[in-house]
Amino acid sequence: MTAHIKLLPSGKEFVAQDTETVLEAALRSGVSISYSCNNGTCGECKAHLLSGRVNQLVGQDYCFSEAEKNRNAILLCNITAASDLEIEVHEANSAQDIPLQKVPTRVDKLERLSNDIMVVHLRTPRSQTLNFLAGQHVSLEVAGIPPRNKSIASCPCNAMHLQFHIRHVPDDPFSEHVFTKLKVADTVMINGPMGDFLLDEESKRPVIFFAYETGFGPVKSIIEHAIALDLQQPIHLYWLAREGEFYLENYCRSWEDALDNFTYTPLVIQANGEGNDPFMHPEIAAKNFVMAGQRVGADHPDLSGFDCYLSGPESTMQPLIEQLRVYGLRKDLTQVDFMQRY
Repeated sequence: MTAHIKLLPSGKEFVAQDTETVLEAALRSGVSISYSCNNGTCGECKAHLLSGRVNQLVGQDYCFSEAEKNRNAILLCNITAASDLEIEVHEANSAQDIPLQKVPTRVDKLERLSNDIMVVHLRTPRSQTLNFLAGQHVSLEVAGIPPRNKSIASCPCNAMHLQFHIRHVPDDPFSEHVFTKLKVADTVMINGPMGDFLLDEESKRPVIFFAYETGFGPVKSIIEHAIALDLQQPIHLYWLAREGEFYLENYCRSWEDALDNFTYTPLVIQANGEGNDPFMHPEIAAKNFVMAGQRVGADHPDLSGFDCYLSGPESTMQPLIEQLRVYGLRKDLTQVDFMQRY
């Protein structure tokens, strides 16, 4: 059985299966609701049932006050829908709505997708998931290593499973540890989330995403969130990377195959024989970003009506931004995520 769920005061609507909790259905549909324990203990996903019938899964440790009981208080992590529902609940609409959290995680999987790229999969405790918005970043702490800010590369729809894209940088203690010493089941402490590189969910304008190398991580998170929301406007992803470093290209191709409104364009860095990492050479970096901007402009000569999301290192992104302004890039419709480190 499926049930139609309407949230107030936002008016957002989604469908829930009778095999999933209302919280699970909301997160799967891209709705940002505060939660943490997922087992009826913390009360973070508290809401009020306005109409309809629910089934409670198991007993809960969280106790409602008499006033809350009189308003039909429920915990969304502990109920399934027995009919169509109207629910009053607080939703997270901005980074300010998300509290800073300290969450211990364990390495669930280490996936080396190229010589220089490692995808680190972290698992939170079921009783303490990370509440975040797509596009945000956290601080990763490993014992004995200086902490590193990294963007979350997975969507909030299952916050027990977090993904991070790490590029190997010689002589960098954090990436050296990830590539040579980090093991499955190791502990990684997360502090966050932080940042306001977030999707404008209310916009109906076409969207351009631009990612440089592992700047694809937060862009991937936002695109997955946009897919969960079933956004209908055209979405065009440009990914600038070295030859052979489009480490999730098949995944991007699958989006293009499955979605009528999605286009993917890889842009290969032209190193001109100047070494393994052309971004050690500012002139070559600038040339590549200008060329990337020209390609975007060739596809979309008037960017004035586009929402643009750009992710890359601050030291090299300015030439791209200046080039896109030639085609009408608007500052008020542009969000930039400056990667602090690969």
